[in-house]
Amino acid sequence: MVEVLNAYPHAFPEVKALRSDLAKHAKPDTKSQERSPGLTSPVRTAPRPLRKRLAPKDRRRLIEDYLAGALQRDLARRYAIGLSSVKTILRDAGARKYAARS
Repeated sequence: MVEVLNAYPHAFPEVKALRSDLAKHAKPDTKSQERSPGLTSPVRTAPRPLRKRLAPKDRRRLIEDYLAGALQRDLARRYAIGLSSVKTILRDAGARKYAARS
């Protein structure tokens, strides 16, 4: 690593100058987003609600597919949502493939 730093001794001031120039020209996006101190990229304040990520007809189809034998991870990929979102939809719908054990 020391050899690399010695080979490019003037690169770091140029990188700092480039970052400074970019920071001057970047327009802050204040619409429903906050910025953390020290970070220049926007950070979402809260995730989008699940009801906005998946339409009601897609929820019904997801539940039907699950009851027909589809795996939860495959449904997550197919509907482009997280695995935990699939589990939440199925739990809220009371969808179970198998009878509860006693």
